[in-house]
Amino acid sequence: MKAILAALLAAAAPLAARAQSITVDAKQEIARVPRRLFGTNVRQNMESDGKIRDFLRETGITLFRYPDSVDSGYAWDWNAGGVMARGDTPMTAKLARLDTAIDLARDVKAEIFFTTKIHGSTPEEAARWVAEAKKRGAGGSYWCLGNEPYFKGDKLYVPREAYVDLVGRFSPAMKAADPAIRVGMCMGGPYIEEQADKGRDSFIVRGAKQHIDFIDFHFYTGRWEKDRGIDPRRIMAGSQLVKTHVGKIREILRREAPEKAEKIEIHYWEWNGPPWPEAGGIQTLATALHAADALGEMAKHGVKTAIQYNLQEHACGLIPGWEQEHPKSWATEHWNGKTVRPIAHAIRLWSREMGPVMVKSAVEGAGTYSTKDWHTLVNWQGEVPFLSAHATRSEDGRGLQLMVINRQEKDDLRAGIALEGFAPGPEAEVLTINGPSLVSHNDVTDRQPVYHSFANAPDPVVRLERGPWTGAAAKFSYDFKAHSVTVLKMRAK
Repeated sequence: MKAILAALLAAAAPLAARAQSITVDAKQEIARVPRRLFGTNVRQNMESDGKIRDFLRETGITLFRYPDSVDSGYAWDWNAGGVMARGDTPMTAKLARLDTAIDLARDVKAEIFFTTKIHGSTPEEAARWVAEAKKRGAGGSYWCLGNEPYFKGDKLYVPREAYVDLVGRFSPAMKAADPAIRVGMCMGGPYIEEQADKGRDSFIVRGAKQHIDFIDFHFYTGRWEKDRGIDPRRIMAGSQLVKTHVGKIREILRREAPEKAEKIEIHYWEWNGPPWPEAGGIQTLATALHAADALGEMAKHGVKTAIQYNLQEHACGLIPGWEQEHPKSWATEHWNGKTVRPIAHAIRLWSREMGPVMVKSAVEGAGTYSTKDWHTLVNWQGEVPFLSAHATRSEDGRGLQLMVINRQEKDDLRAGIALEGFAPGPEAEVLTINGPSLVSHNDVTDRQPVYHSFANAPDPVVRLERGPWTGAAAKFSYDFKAHSVTVLKMRAK
C-alpha cells in the first residue's frame, strides 16, 4: 500500500520537483560561435541617429544586410555621390545614401553585406556598386544575387535556368571589380526544393557552383491563425528545425558540388519567428525563446552568418519606427527609445554575454511536448524538449556561460547541474529574459495604429534582467523560471 501511495504521489508531483539534469563538459569544444550570427537587416527607410546607434551597440549587432530585402525598384545615382533613386527622384532618407549605411556599420563596429539588385539591372551596374563599396572601405564583402526569386507567381520570380544564367553573368563582373568579394545564391530550402519548385536548388547549385561562395537561406517559423490566435508552442518549436534544414542543404551541396561543398558557406540572411501579425503573430516572449535556442543551434551546426529580419519596422523589427523616404511618403516615426521587441534580448545574450567557444552540454529528464502542423517543411513536427541548454566558455577558459531555455508555460523547472572540466567560484551573474506569459510583448496594441512607436508607450513587460547569485559549484541545482531564457555566468576559482 505504501508503495502504491508513493507512486501516486510521485505522479502527481509538480514538474518543478521532477528530476532534470544538465551536464556541461567545459573541456570538450564542439564549435566556435561566429560573430556574424548577430546581424540584422537594414533598409533605406530606417533610422540611423545616435539613439539607434546606442541600441545597436548595446544589443551587440555585428552585421548589417543592406538594403535589407530590396532588390528592385530603384537605381543608384553615382553622380549624386551614391544615393538611391526611384525614377529620376533621389530618396531623401539618410540610409538611402551608401556613405551613410557604411558609416553606420563602421560606427557601431559592424560589417555590411549587400543584397545585389538583379531586377532591371545589369552585371555592369552591379560591378559599379561593388567598386563604389570598395572605394568607401567596404571591399571584400559578401554579395547575394537578389532576394527570394524562387516563389512561382511572384512578380520577382526568376526561373531556375534564368537564375543560373544570371549568376554566370553577374558574378564574374562583380569579382573583376573586387576579387576579394564573396558571391552568393538564393536557396529556397526544403519547401521550394521538395514541394513548390521541385529540384530547383539542386539545379542551381549544379549549374552555378563555380561562381558561388555561399548560399542564402531564409528561415521563418510559427504561424498565427485568426480562429486560434498565436500558438507559442509552435513558435518555440522552430529552433528544432535548424539541424534538419542545415543537413538537407549540406546534402545538396555535397551531391551537386562535391569539390566545393565544404567551402560553400551556409548563411541565413533572413530569420525570425513569425515576422508579421498576418503571417504569424507579433514578436512575443515565445519568439525570444525560439531565437535563443536557434542561435545556439546555428552555431552548433555550422551556420556562418545569421541576419535577423529586421532592425526597424512597425511589426517585425527589433524596434518600431521608420525614417521618411521622400517628401510624399509617410512622415518619420521616431523610435521612442523604450519599445524593444523580445527577440533583441535573445540576440544580446548571445552577442554580449555568451562566450566564443561552444562546449558540450546535455539535458536529461525534462520531458517534451508535441507539435504538428500542415506545413511540414516549415514548422517542426514532433517532440520538443521543455528544457534546452547551450554552454560556452571564454578564450582563456576562465569563464563559463550556461544558457537554459525553459519552454514550460506555467512551471518553474529545477535542474541539477554538473560541470566537468571547470571549477567555478560560488559567485555568479544571472541574466534572465522573462515576462508575464509566452505571448507577452512590448508593443502598443490597445490603440491605433497598433505596433507603432508611440512616444508615450508603456514600460516593457518582457525584460532582460541581471543580478548576482551565489551557489555555483561543480554540482549544484537551480530553479529556472517558467517561460524564460536564463544565462548563468560563472568564473573559475
